[in-house]
Amino acid sequence: MQPKVKLLVIEDEQNIRQNVQELLEAKGYQVRTAANGKEGVSEALDFKPHLILCDIMMPKMDGYKVLETVRKTTSIQNVPFIFLTAKVDKQDIRQGMEMGADDYLTKPFTSKELTGSIEARLQRQEKLNAQYTKIKHELDTAVFSTYFHEFNTPLHGIVGGLNLLINSGKSFGEKQKHDLQVSIRKSAIRLNHSLSNLMLYEEIKRAEDRPELIELFASGQSGDSWPLKIKDELFTIAKEIYGRVDDLVVEFHNPAELGISYENLHRLLNELTDNAFKFSKQETKVFVKGSREKENYIFEITDEGTGFILNSMDDIGAFKQFNRKKFEQQGLGIGLHLVKQLIRFNRGDFEIISEENIGTKIIVRLPLFETV
Repeated sequence: MQPKVKLLVIEDEQNIRQNVQELLEAKGYQVRTAANGKEGVSEALDFKPHLILCDIMMPKMDGYKVLETVRKTTSIQNVPFIFLTAKVDKQDIRQGMEMGADDYLTKPFTSKELTGSIEARLQRQEKLNAQYTKIKHELDTAVFSTYFHEFNTPLHGIVGGLNLLINSGKSFGEKQKHDLQVSIRKSAIRLNHSLSNLMLYEEIKRAEDRPELIELFASGQSGDSWPLKIKDELFTIAKEIYGRVDDLVVEFHNPAELGISYENLHRLLNELTDNAFKFSKQETKVFVKGSREKENYIFEITDEGTGFILNSMDDIGAFKQFNRKKFEQQGLGIGLHLVKQLIRFNRGDFEIISEENIGTKIIVRLPLFETV
């Protein structure tokens, strides 16, 4: 049996809400209702409707705010959205369309107008879903391939290196054994980095679906000792992974306690510094500098590497690597996406200045910790 199409009706007037529900159920739809915008958002997250019908003027949360929330929530952001409204002002219609509404129905409307609008939007969405499924299959294949490469390569390095150590007996000298141990450790660090990023990606994705979880990333403070600890971590990356300890310059001027947990600060600065090394050559400098500016602390991470073309910050997404076809790259392609989200969750912002074959500068602004 074909599953029923699910519709959510958000309307504060009880008579209209009940009449629309009865009409749509008579047409074979599965219908849920909500009496205000806040309740409607909750129902949308739980019900996962195929289409939302929503009034504009409602208590607790108006229709525009409902639409804004829907379009920002990953699990429901592509659901067709039809406004039910007594307002016919062109400015209101333009505002709704710019925010992502699919259609308007002006009260009073006939059953034919209602079902016609719903069917037209569902048919359009069905075509979009077919296109999306095709694209998603291609993306999933590419992502799986990336996963396999990123996990399998360091695993080979670890297993192969251990086998050589175990089976070498006395045929390897101390230097050869030490070099193998360093290689195994480097592979283990790379594998741990990929797995940690993947776990963080899944945690952030859950927070995007359930906004109340964002507080888990947005709460906390860096503590006063972060400059020394971060500096030690960055020099460890330079030495243990890239063998470029002399290429790293770290300077934190007038440090202050920041409104971000040390763990998240550590994650984003490690990721950006790792990228700077990854995409620059031996004996070129990587600078990590920080300075205070009013209510913010500004970090600048600069390299003299390959650089890349970035048309918009919106181009930064999960599993996307810039210039991957041009340069052989390691990584899952989610590092910059994770940095972007952590900064956003913690009320900061960042910008990227990059030029191919010249280098990249990334500027991160994070708020100082506010004492009550």
